[in-house]
Formats: sequence, C-alpha cells, structure tokens
Amino acid sequence: MKRRRTDQHPDRLEALARQATDYAMHMMRTTGSVPATVIADTDDGYVFCMPADLADEAAKNRFAEIARLLAVAQNARALVLVVEAWVKYANAAGELDTNIPPSQSADRKEVVALMLEDHSRAASSLLPILRDGTGTFLAFDSPPALDYTESAGRFAGLMPRLKPSVREAAAARATLLAMGMNIVNRGADPSLN
Repeated sequence: MKRRRTDQHPDRLEALARQATDYAMHMMRTTGSVPATVIADTDDGYVFCMPADLADEAAKNRFAEIARLLAVAQNARALVLVVEAWVKYANAAGELDTNIPPSQSADRKEVVALMLEDHSRAASSLLPILRDGTGTFLAFDSPPALDYTESAGRFAGLMPRLKPSVREAAAARATLLAMGMNIVNRGADPSLN
C-alpha cells in the first residue's frame, strides 16, 4: 500500500494562499501597503520573515538567500512570497509590449503577488488592489484560481526539492544565526485575523 507523504498534502498551497491573502488584507487595511514577506508553513505553524528593505539588487539577493535558508532551517512544508507589484496585461489583441517595464506603463495595474512553492510544485496568484479616488485601499478584486506553473528568477526555487536532513536544517539555522537572524515564536494574535 502506497502512503501519501504528509508534506505533499493536496490543499497545502491553497491553505497557504488563503493565509497569505488574509495577511495581505490585514496589512492593506492597517497600513495601506504590504511589505515583502515570506511565510513558511512549518510543523510549528506559520513563520513570517520580512526584510528591512529591498532597496537594491544586493538586498533582494540576500532576502532570497535568507528565504531559502529559512525553508531548510524550519523544515518548511511550503513557502509563499507576498509582495506588492505592478503588472501589465496583454491588450485585447494579445500583444504585450515588453520594452516598457510595468512600473512605467500607463496601463499598469497594482497587485499583491503571491508566489507559492512546496517540495514539488509552484503556483502563483495576483490579488488586484482596488483603491478609492484618494488612494485608500478598498479591497482586493476577485483573484483567479492558483496558477500552477513553474516560475523563474531570483525568488523562484526557494523551497528545497527534498526534505532536508537534520544536519542540513541545523547548518541552515547556524547560518541564519551567523547572519544575525533568530526565529522567535511570539505566539498567535487572533485579533490580527
């Protein structure tokens, strides 16, 4: 009899996407924006990691490396990167001008992007941001279902493909500590939901 691996629960990414959406909603309602955040689904619950800033390429690379180490150190079952972004969609004819970055496009759309991974799959979702005339956050427009596709780039491949060994997890924790990082469980605050 073949047993299903517990780290491959079919609803794990969907549940993590719901948690990330709730987090993004809370941040948008209380601060008007969402800081770049990685949320790891672990045996001890959700672990959140936020960089001080992502001002340059070096900071972005460091955050990606920290997220990879966090996944190993915490033996994460799944991980999501939550980040505000500008997107540009193809026009009605299916054409997309890739010469103009979305942030400089006149027809750009503001979204919160969710980039999710477990040990074997990757998925993404875009939460369109709706604001009133003064720029105050109103809500997220209805997001499409999770898009299960491979992704590429600096923030892709944050999850290891195989469950880390005890030795690998300990080495990742030691590296994080050497970088000045420490995992602190501050408990759950149900008022944030």
